Formats: sequence, structure tokens, C-alpha cells
Amino acid sequence: MRKTEFLQELREALDGEVSASVIQSNISYYDQYISQEAAKGRREEEVIEEIGSPRLIAKTIIDSSEGAGETGQGGSYTSGDAAGSGRTASSYNGGFSERDDSGLPPNFHYIDLNKWYWKVILSVVVIAILFVLFALVGGIFTILIHLAGPILLIWLIYTVIKSIWK
Repeated sequence: MRKTEFLQELREALDGEVSASVIQSNISYYDQYISQEAAKGRREEEVIEEIGSPRLIAKTIIDSSEGAGETGQGGSYTSGDAAGSGRTASSYNGGFSERDDSGLPPNFHYIDLNKWYWKVILSVVVIAILFVLFALVGGIFTILIHLAGPILLIWLIYTVIKSIWK
């Protein structure tokens, strides 16, 4: 696939799904990236194959734009990267050796906790951990209360015997 075909397919996949500024920003980013790699002596087809499917990239851009509140109805998009999170396409397509603006390695996986289901999962996990902690502390106190009587009795007998033997 040639660069023009790749960019056209990406533009078509994004059209109507995200704002024009998001489309232009990402088209510019991939155009520049492919050109830079080609200037290093690599073939366009090889670079595009590494980047991956323009439809998959578009899906990632659309998903991240929705999470950031950016839809086809307008909105702003200030980062010219693959998904609007400060990462290059390498974090999605795992093939490039360079680091991105955030300084994270290309294979760093980012989980967007702004989605509602991540908040629900996190809440359930926190509640489960608290429940386990309270159960453990309650269990320890239950054992101590049951052992307190015999331990107190043993201590009382010990002190009485000790005072008699003196």
C-alpha cells in the first residue's frame, strides 16, 4: 500500500466519526512519519506495513477521541499522535524503536481509566479489598476474644503460684 492510499483510507475511516481537526492532525502526523522514515532509506510499503491497518488506527483514534469528549461534532485535539494520549503509533503497533513525547518505551501499554467500566471495576476491587481486610481484622479479634479468658486465667494462676512460692 502506498502512502497516499494509506492516508486516504485513514481519512475515510475517520470522516464523520471525529472532528476535522482530529482528522487533519492525524493525517499530518502519519504523512510526516512515513515521509521521515522514507527519507531514512526505508520503503513506504515497509513503513506502512509496520504501522498497521489504517482502519485499526482509525478505530483507536475514534475510541480515544470519544473518551476525551471529542466527536465529529467539533472539539479540539491538540496532539498530533496516534490516539491523543501522548503516544506515537509505536505504542499501538509495537514496531518502532523511538520513544514518544512522554518518554515511555514503545511497548508501554496504557489503560484509560476514564471509561465508566474501569471506574466500576476499580470500585469493586477497592470494596473487595476493604471487605477482606475487615474480615481478617474481625477474625483476629474474634480469636483473641475467645483466647482472652483462658490466657487471663493462666496468668492469674501463674501470679498466685508465684506469690505463694516466695
